[in-house]
Amino acid sequence: MLKAKKFSLLCCLWGLIFSSVLVPKGISAEASKAFKGQMNPQAFEHYVNGDLYELAGDFSSALLEYQKAKSLQPDVREIRFALARCYLITKDAESARNEALQIEPKDAKTYQLLGECYRALGEIDSALVAYSNSVKLDSTDINSLWYLAVLWQRKDNKEKAIQFWRKVTFLQPFSLMPHLQLASLLFQTKRYDDAISEYKKVLEVKPDDVRTLYELGKIYEVTNDLKEAIKYYQRVLKLNPTNEKLRNKIIALYYRTGQMSKAIKEAETSSAFSPDNPLAQKRLGVLYLSQGEYQKAESLFNSYVESYPNDAQVHYYLGKIASQREDFEKAKGEFEAAISLEDSVPDSWVDLAWAYLKQDSTQKAIQVYQRALRKVKQKAGILYLLGNAYSRQKQYDSAIVVLRKAEENRPHDVRIIFALGSADEQSGEFDLAVATFERLIRIDSTFAPALNYLGYMLADKGIRLNESLKMIRKALEYEPENGAYLDSYGWVLFRLGRFEEAEIQIKKALEIVKDDPIIREHLGDIYQAMGKTERAKKEWERALKLKPDDQKLKEKVQSAK
Repeated sequence: MLKAKKFSLLCCLWGLIFSSVLVPKGISAEASKAFKGQMNPQAFEHYVNGDLYELAGDFSSALLEYQKAKSLQPDVREIRFALARCYLITKDAESARNEALQIEPKDAKTYQLLGECYRALGEIDSALVAYSNSVKLDSTDINSLWYLAVLWQRKDNKEKAIQFWRKVTFLQPFSLMPHLQLASLLFQTKRYDDAISEYKKVLEVKPDDVRTLYELGKIYEVTNDLKEAIKYYQRVLKLNPTNEKLRNKIIALYYRTGQMSKAIKEAETSSAFSPDNPLAQKRLGVLYLSQGEYQKAESLFNSYVESYPNDAQVHYYLGKIASQREDFEKAKGEFEAAISLEDSVPDSWVDLAWAYLKQDSTQKAIQVYQRALRKVKQKAGILYLLGNAYSRQKQYDSAIVVLRKAEENRPHDVRIIFALGSADEQSGEFDLAVATFERLIRIDSTFAPALNYLGYMLADKGIRLNESLKMIRKALEYEPENGAYLDSYGWVLFRLGRFEEAEIQIKKALEIVKDDPIIREHLGDIYQAMGKTERAKKEWERALKLKPDDQKLKEKVQSAK
């Protein structure tokens, strides 16, 4: 008690001697003199004591002094303000709010204090109103503007938050936090140019701010300016070279932009940083594989599978490498290993069947496709390949059945419809084939293979020749150097009786496809029609050497003797 009295007396003494200096926090000496005149001496003493206790960090004692001052003069707004503020400091937000509400007239600082109270009580809407009132009275009230931005952001009102963060950044242009918050919201609302501008303002103050550099990389990546994205990600990586997740992103971006040498260089760095990281070794192997560096890729993959033999993907890659070297036995073994580990992925099945096809084992390829159909979910692609394999075996009825199933899954896939039309034609269903190809052309009038195929079919039958000519010309517009299309063009000209023009086109075809028996036969037929029997015979003989079992050609050669 004695100690408190001494402290109070000391305060009074200071108040008498240094009244121009002893002012409460946030109150000027002139303001102190002004409201001192409004207080009686006892109230003023308690008020000053409360302020000194606050300065000393003794908020409980400060609170008691402010309460005594209020009891003596409850109508003095400065006393209520100090009491409300002290309640808030001591975590009694409800009492603080009640005191602040009693202050009249309310100025910007009172509304700001009310905002703090409501925010502490979790009454966000009331806090927004209070802070807004403060800003109406003082447009430079940075504290209220800041919390208006924060609270609108908490309520997920991005537009309001952006509005107030803009005001904060205007008043505090060198404060990084507001610029970062504003940039983030602009990014979220897809105002990418504005977001970039804000992030670059941060870099003007702090050029190596990792968060800002990374966010700029993200924006450029989203806007598909991948080279700029790489530039900013690289700056982050330079500051944090062990960030493997970011390095992986950079590798992927180099890959997407076709900068394969840089992608490989980064992957090699990653591998050096993490020599025991199998994923880094695997990724580097994939990049080597994509560039045709098969020996390097194979070495990494072989090392990898020694420790991780159950990775289906790496067995698949080893199979691809073996296929490139035409070591089909090894390729088949790797593809089978991949399938045994993961049988729902079509790629291994497709490449296994392809290896059999390269060995002229079409029936075994068919068996692979049939096995695949029992395992893979997306069946249309496998059905398409199976249909082609049946056609290769001249099992056209089976091909048609399978290709129709494929078309049910992908009704507008021109590759499937083309294969179906070809199977129809090969099976002798001419009218059905014509209808199929016409349907395909309605779906895609630029699909050159169908234009050529149908045009040739009609020309070979000698019907609808003008239509046939237009179709084949159109096909040649898309692929002018296609030898098969030039042969078709020559053939329809032949059917139209335009032999000299036909000869020119067929010879052009032979310059591109030198050893095709059908084109040689066509040239012989043209010479025969032109009365050049010896030339016709020579061309038919050349065709027969290329296709020695062709009975029709044998008959033509015999008839020319």
